[in-house]
Amino acid sequence: MDGYNGVNQPLGGNMFWGLPVAFALNETAAETVGNMTDEEREVLRERSSGVTSDQEMDELVRMVVEGRFE
Repeated sequence: MDGYNGVNQPLGGNMFWGLPVAFALNETAAETVGNMTDEEREVLRERSSGVTSDQEMDELVRMVVEGRFE
């Protein structure tokens, strides 16, 4: 999968907490992730690592933006 969201393709090094590019591309999601605790980001990293399509990644980013990510 080589969609624009970079499914399962984290940014280099520790940049953006090792999350896929899709979270950095969405300003609201990036801000929300920036306000998360380390534990919340770890859960998000684990959840995003199981994503297999751009559509799933879009939905996960949308959930974060809408505050529905648990």
